[in-house]
Amino acid sequence: MRIHSLIVGGGIGGLAAALALARAGHGTDLMEQAPAFDEVGAGIQLGPNVVRRLRALGLGEALEAFVARPERLCVASALTGARIASLPLAGAFEQRYGAPYFTIHRADLHGLLLAAVREQGAEQVAVHTGARIERLSTRGDERVCVASVDGRAWEGDALVGADGVWGQVRPRIWPDALPARPTGHTAFRALLRQDALPAALRSRQVDVWLAPRLHAVAYPVRGGDWLNLVVLAESPAGEAPPDARDWDQASS
Repeated sequence: MRIHSLIVGGGIGGLAAALALARAGHGTDLMEQAPAFDEVGAGIQLGPNVVRRLRALGLGEALEAFVARPERLCVASALTGARIASLPLAGAFEQRYGAPYFTIHRADLHGLLLAAVREQGAEQVAVHTGARIERLSTRGDERVCVASVDGRAWEGDALVGADGVWGQVRPRIWPDALPARPTGHTAFRALLRQDALPAALRSRQVDVWLAPRLHAVAYPVRGGDWLNLVVLAESPAGEAPPDARDWDQASS
């Protein structure tokens, strides 16, 4: 039986859901509140389970053009530099888990999913941007309705909430759910061109440095041409956490 689903949120989760439904022969209306899709985010690590799912969605060949293949994962002390552990990520690792371990820029993965969704055609997956959700409702026992603040409305057999931690779907269908709260941690992210770095700092592996109240992770993306760096630090005791809703800010 063919069903028609409504997906709120056009990020990686929403696009992947729309593509999976389309591959299974189902139709979808996907609503994204941003007026246009833009390049946001930084690096993402893709374990074998995720790679297998992306291949099953038909993205295996396209994925190869954007990913980096880290040789190993190395964990070290951020205080002394001493190595704590090392795990090879190629060869026997890939054979054991049936798929490789990739790293990729979020925008590249999102772009691949968006292109694949658009290839399905608007009759299979209709993508609606600038659609900020105002109202969710049901019609009878089997239909769900979604309306945006600009007066557009959609109706379907199922609803998928993929609009993130501050989204509208979860609190509307589960009003008693506890709201998200800041943990007191801040992630500082940077993307660096590898050819602009000293040779000693260029990397083909995933590096993790651990210390009390912080850790740092670095790994290659975009075919190894760029290095993704993130430092996750806990705020000092007593310091007011930043506004978690304003989570993405430029810094220098």
